Amino acid sequence: MSAVAGGRVIFSCESCDSRLIKRTSTLVHKYLRNDIYVCDNPLCGASYSGHSELTGIASPSGVPTALPSELPPTPSFLRAQMQLAWKAGKGYIQLDLLDAIDATVGNRGDKQDAAGHQSPATTGRYDHALPVVKPPRLR
Repeated sequence: MSAVAGGRVIFSCESCDSRLIKRTSTLVHKYLRNDIYVCDNPLCGASYSGHSELTGIASPSGVPTALPSELPPTPSFLRAQMQLAWKAGKGYIQLDLLDAIDATVGNRGDKQDAAGHQSPATTGRYDHALPVVKPPRLR
């Protein structure tokens, strides 16, 4: 009842094997949606219902003022939290690669050297620091 098309998994009609299109989706609960799918084949016209549900948090928000999630953490998220706690308990203060790029003091070339990137384009892709610009002068 499902197939891979262009790297995406799509549902297919069990009657005629045409793709199913999501027509409506209603919010049942904060983390649960009820979905209705309709067969793309106009001669078939079969429809199906299903659910889309958020069951856990895989990665926390990067927004500093974000509230903690009400969802339970996924096993991979728990592993990452335990690894960070273990590193902190052992005094392990080495930064991860992306943290090291942002923490490097200096110009773009210094960051490129610290990260070991071959080109400035790669450094730009992973450097998430906001550029500091001077305010415009009033005339």
